[in-house]
Amino acid sequence: MGTPSIFIILILLSFNFTSISHAGSTIYKHVDKDGNITFTNRPITGGQKLQSALQSYRPHTSSPKTLNHFPKENANIQNKRDIKRRTILEHELATEMRLLSETQKNLAILQHDHENSLQNEKIKQLQSKLHRHNNNITALKMELTKL
Repeated sequence: MGTPSIFIILILLSFNFTSISHAGSTIYKHVDKDGNITFTNRPITGGQKLQSALQSYRPHTSSPKTLNHFPKENANIQNKRDIKRRTILEHELATEMRLLSETQKNLAILQHDHENSLQNEKIKQLQSKLHRHNNNITALKMELTKL
C-alpha cells in the first residue's frame, strides 16, 4: 500500500468523522414575519437555539417505580382469571390435538397412494400443517405449565 492510498483512506475517514460531529451540532429555528419556519445549523438573528437530539439524550438509569396507589387485584379476582385462562388454553390444546390427528390421517392416506404431482403438493401442505399443529401444541403445553 503506497503513500497515495493511505492519504486517500485518511481523507475518507476524516469525512466520516466530520459527519458524526455535525450530527450533534446546534440547530436554530427562525420564524419570519409571514410565519414561515426555517431550521438551520447557523446562528441567525432572531432565531431560537434548539438542543439537538444527541445533546439532550440522557440514559435512563433507574427503573420506573410502582406507585403506591396503583390498583392491585385481590387474590379472588386473579384466581378467577387464571382459571378462565387455563380453561381457554385447555380448549385450544384439545382443538389443536384434534386437528393434528386429522392431518396425520389425511397425510397417511395421501402418502400411501401418491400418483401425481398434485398429490405431492398436497402432501407438502399437509406436512407443513402437521408441523404447525405440533408447534402450537408445544406452545400451549408450555403456557399451561406456567399457570
